[in-house]
Amino acid sequence: MKKVGGGKGEIGLSSSGLDSMSQSTTLIRFSFDEIKRATRNFSRDNIIGSGGYGNVYRGLLNDGSQVAMKRFKNCSVAGDASFTHEVEVIASVRHVNLVALRGYCTATTNLEGHQRIIVTDLMENGSLYDHLFGSRGKKLSWPIRQKIALGTARGLAYLHYGAQPSIIHRDIKASNILLDEKFEAKVADFGLAKFNPEGMTHMSTRVAGTMGYVAPEYALYGQLTERSDVFSYGVVLLELLSGRKALETDSDGQPNALTDLAWSLVRDGKSLDVIEDGMPEQGSPEVLEKYVLVAVLCSHPQLYARPTMDQVVKMLETDESVPSVMERPIPFTAGRIDIEKSALSNSGQLCSPTGYQAFTMQSKRLSDPNQKEELKEEEEEEGNSQSGTMSVD
Repeated sequence: MKKVGGGKGEIGLSSSGLDSMSQSTTLIRFSFDEIKRATRNFSRDNIIGSGGYGNVYRGLLNDGSQVAMKRFKNCSVAGDASFTHEVEVIASVRHVNLVALRGYCTATTNLEGHQRIIVTDLMENGSLYDHLFGSRGKKLSWPIRQKIALGTARGLAYLHYGAQPSIIHRDIKASNILLDEKFEAKVADFGLAKFNPEGMTHMSTRVAGTMGYVAPEYALYGQLTERSDVFSYGVVLLELLSGRKALETDSDGQPNALTDLAWSLVRDGKSLDVIEDGMPEQGSPEVLEKYVLVAVLCSHPQLYARPTMDQVVKMLETDESVPSVMERPIPFTAGRIDIEKSALSNSGQLCSPTGYQAFTMQSKRLSDPNQKEELKEEEEEEGNSQSGTMSVD
């Protein structure tokens, strides 16, 4: 392994990308042979995750430490923009609640072709998704859920207000919240993350993310702000509290959003009915209700009804009360699902079904010539990157 820099037989990194980290004293550039040894030649038994980008492998380094190795597929000789971007983002931040970057590998071989691999710390307890919806069986206790909720909030608050420039994650969901051996939450997967230049109130960008977690104003207009992440956090918090998925289908095959169910229960004075039955070491009713109210507030369909992540951390850490939740349209599911699906078409026409009236005050944005031009420039900039697609779990 080497410090960041050149290496024989390895592809050079873009001058505007990874070269900027060449002076790093901690980031390691691994050789492809080291990666193969660590993963036992990419053994299927070592696969611990997968996605549209490729597979994640468990690896054992020469010093005995265990790591996770994210291997990108379909790389070209010119490099891979998503790989470079993700390394840049992770390397630019350092926080206890963000996954830590160990290093990376870029190489070309006759047999394997062009290789791009990111090496991070291994999270022994997998993802939050594994514990809520996987086959682990044992339900998480309330103290652990509370720790995960607060850790995730702190990690996001750092991205929004501690990092320079600030970062919008764009894909907060249960499978992207990793858990270490002490169940400390680590926000992971920065492949869709956006640097947010100082002074910008919002960015206009093609829609990316995962169905059920995407904020309405982002799905409708491509209007991206830190509060888009707040919405996604609210959905994850509801999943953590209820043990239910963000989207579930009823007996008729119709989608039901967890955010709608939670709001209905809160509106009817039944906030505690959101909490999963049989949760071990359940907390006090007052604390549980507070977390439910914070989750409903964060996942409010109206942008400025949501708190900032700094405010969320303060509410969860202290005795500060939760503001009243503004009225919202019910049901909200049908409109949002149709909107999110339309974002997949790349037609640029994000429509809502008849009867859906939310965000009419924002609709004038698309008729603004300057806004249209901004959106056009953003689309041209992103090109063929993964932005503009919405994944479905």
